[in-house]
Amino acid sequence: MPQSEPLLPPVSNLADYMSLLVKGSLWRLAVEVICQRHGLPTDRLVRFGDGTDLADGSSVVFAVGDHLVIKMFPPFRKDLFEADLSVAGHVHGKLSVTTPEIYAHGMLDGWPYLVMSRVPGVYLSDIWETLDDENRLRIVIGLGKVVAQLHAVPADNLPLLENDWPQTVARRIETCVQRHREQEVPDYWLEQIPAYLAYAAPLYPPDFTPSIVSGDIHQYHLLVTQENGRWRLTGLFDFDDALVGFQEYDLAAAGLFMMAGNPALLRAFLLAYTLLHRYRPFNWVREDFAKGECRTLEEAARSIYVI
Repeated sequence: MPQSEPLLPPVSNLADYMSLLVKGSLWRLAVEVICQRHGLPTDRLVRFGDGTDLADGSSVVFAVGDHLVIKMFPPFRKDLFEADLSVAGHVHGKLSVTTPEIYAHGMLDGWPYLVMSRVPGVYLSDIWETLDDENRLRIVIGLGKVVAQLHAVPADNLPLLENDWPQTVARRIETCVQRHREQEVPDYWLEQIPAYLAYAAPLYPPDFTPSIVSGDIHQYHLLVTQENGRWRLTGLFDFDDALVGFQEYDLAAAGLFMMAGNPALLRAFLLAYTLLHRYRPFNWVREDFAKGECRTLEEAARSIYVI
């Protein structure tokens, strides 16, 4: 019996993949095949966006009813699939917020996919700009705690995850200027990058203990729930950029997306993270870094993080 033609074409580069993203009917057919394979209903499939605003080979995601999600990855970004599969499975049930549970995974015509639980809650990105200072402060303090909890989860026994941090950093330094040049950053800025990176070195301590780092924690991957008019952080998803590395790498995305230009929020986030950090005794932090006598945590944060 002749083999049927594959539903999904082979792609080996970003340009080919981006040209496929707009073909909505193609993706729906692919998701229906995956649903049939795993005995899932196909009557309530809803695609999250179309991916055309992304430029890194990110996944195609469909909701399957109210409780499940199917996430498909391009073949040339199998590393994203392996990271999401590894970390989501490893941290589920170990954080104070809900994270996706993996129910199934497989390949369709060479395209990796995940079937996972849909994390309940309101997308923080939908309401972040409308929140008052009190609610924002509560959420960033909660986020500091969650990030610290993630970094406390043992990072061993994750063979599919990139785990050579010195090599990762060296490679990114080597390719940094070219990557930004490809994104059409003006030469004036490109010329400053090598000296700036050299000035900031070392970018991590030589004796750090490797941790799982998401690399992409911000309001677009967080969910919240409202109780009596107060919003609190309740969900975290998307681990496809995760790797094993230096913990403080995770502070960059949250600081940039959620706290840029707001030193009060950044101070609260950093101190909450520090209090929960497994290698940061508070007495040492307070005595060695706080300037003058501090009687409250807010005073300590303001003294330590002069921002």
